[in-house]
Amino acid sequence: MMTARKLLSVVLIALVPVAVFAQDMELATEEALETLDQMSVEVNDFVGDVRFDESDVKSLIDLWDEYTAFGENEYEADDEMDFESVLNDDDYRRWAASHGLEAEDWARKTVRITMMLYREQMLEAAKAMPEQMAQQVAMIEEQRDQLGEEMYQQIKQGMEESAKYGEAIAKNARSLPEPTAAEQEILDKYRGELMMLMESDDDGEEYYDEYYEEDEYYEDYDSEDDY
Repeated sequence: MMTARKLLSVVLIALVPVAVFAQDMELATEEALETLDQMSVEVNDFVGDVRFDESDVKSLIDLWDEYTAFGENEYEADDEMDFESVLNDDDYRRWAASHGLEAEDWARKTVRITMMLYREQMLEAAKAMPEQMAQQVAMIEEQRDQLGEEMYQQIKQGMEESAKYGEAIAKNARSLPEPTAAEQEILDKYRGELMMLMESDDDGEEYYDEYYEEDEYYEDYDSEDDY
């Protein structure tokens, strides 16, 4: 069953730096971007032309813990994304009915809300990337002699691949649903509460943030054994 918790897990796994998961960075990048591309298609197909209002966002905030608990014990990291499965889940439909919700409409609006927040986060990160990359390039240039030429080239290659990855993620994010003016106003009002809920569910995001602490990112390259 594709719940908010599972959806966010899929997104975060795809976003963790390429070098963490594979020696072949190009292959890892390609696989991660394929996951994101698949997600975009699934999201757009599932959401369709639904729109949300303030009551929908307040409902999601109030019911977040209950909703994200659905299917969490059934989640497998390599499961394919299937948003439609939530609509065929009897437990979910009973739960929705118990709260006076129209099951299909509420699920589609929930995905629209969460993916618009994801879209915002990715586009903001893309804006910051050039400056961050310039700082990282300057850092490895200063350490070039200490690292040795082979290690220096490996790190530089990884950074170049990460830059391409970031650009592709931003492009992917732009393909996701864009809020209407009315929806944007609602997101601005409730963004803090929604992001707090989304982040509280994700151990993976904490790992992602910690990995990108300035010093730790380069410590991973201290030994050629990492490759």
